[in-house]
Amino acid sequence: MLFSSPRTRRIAVINHKGGTGKTTTAVHVAAGLADAGHRVLLVDFDPQGNVGVWFGIEHERTVADLLLSRAEPRDVILPVRPNLDVVLSDQTLGSAQEALFHRTANDEVLRTRLAPISGYEFCIVDCAPSLNLLTRNALLYAEEVIIPISMEYLALVGVRQLVENILSVRRGKRHDIEISAVVPTFFSRQNKKSLEIVESLRGYFGAVVSDPIRLNVKLSEAPSHGLTVFEYAPSSNGARDYRKLVRRFEHA
Repeated sequence: MLFSSPRTRRIAVINHKGGTGKTTTAVHVAAGLADAGHRVLLVDFDPQGNVGVWFGIEHERTVADLLLSRAEPRDVILPVRPNLDVVLSDQTLGSAQEALFHRTANDEVLRTRLAPISGYEFCIVDCAPSLNLLTRNALLYAEEVIIPISMEYLALVGVRQLVENILSVRRGKRHDIEISAVVPTFFSRQNKKSLEIVESLRGYFGAVVSDPIRLNVKLSEAPSHGLTVFEYAPSSNGARDYRKLVRRFEHA
């Protein structure tokens, strides 16, 4: 929806490694904020198109059409829940990235194309699990970053590089962007490795590390029903943990 409103908080959910719960986190931060009464736009910026798969929806216009100026913002926005709208993605986003390579200021296209959109308190961007032109576009659009990190030692390997990329955008483009949450995912208190990884994250990132998202089968089942975990299993650990994460952004 396009109408005047207070300034939108722009948040990218990003990790260069796949399998970290990135889309799960993007969907539930967006849905949780919407449930709490905030107007939210969720933008799928991953060619895998998992946001549409999660909600069991399709749309003829995607974020690729927006990037390449084949559609306007009003053409690509799709309401999915009260207070929650989405912009979907699919494999054509990869082709759109190739088309952007020869453009000037090609890392600022997302920011330019989303600029006319207003009426939202939050815009959540679900990024692709890679370091490419799409990721850089997302970082130049966003002012905040959420980094989900699964409880595997290999998941820690690329974190320093990701942080460097965020810092380089801040320095090189003089773009104000900060890490607002590092989210431990697939956490098990019975697993010593999980405890060690969370301790390492807190030692490196400090207070921005959120309480962990516990390993929960309801989280993995929810998308097969086209539902968030808040709808599918509202009393589950997954729902409780994501509600707690959402409160960090409500009161920030």
